[in-house]
Amino acid sequence: MILRTALAVAGAAFLIYLGVVIISPDTTAMSTVLETAWGRVLLADFYLGVMCFAAVIHVVERRLLLTLAWTLALALLGFPVAVVWLLLRGLRRIPGSLDDKVR
Repeated sequence: MILRTALAVAGAAFLIYLGVVIISPDTTAMSTVLETAWGRVLLADFYLGVMCFAAVIHVVERRLLLTLAWTLALALLGFPVAVVWLLLRGLRRIPGSLDDKVR
């Protein structure tokens, strides 16, 4: 229960911050990020994380269409989608997950 609560709070906080950034009138930030080497490294890191988490989803989910939908949402919206997946499906389907040990 503690892990689920922590994930939910962290995911909600990130989504709130993401909303604030999206409605911000500053549109030059992403081009600034891509101009720097560290910005490109962070973007590559994000997509490596997406691929790794998509592999976990692929192992746990049994239906290909559902796996593809979760992976697409993860790639477009980021790790809050991973948090939602963990809360809805992952924690109870992954044997020996931390959620089982916290109870």
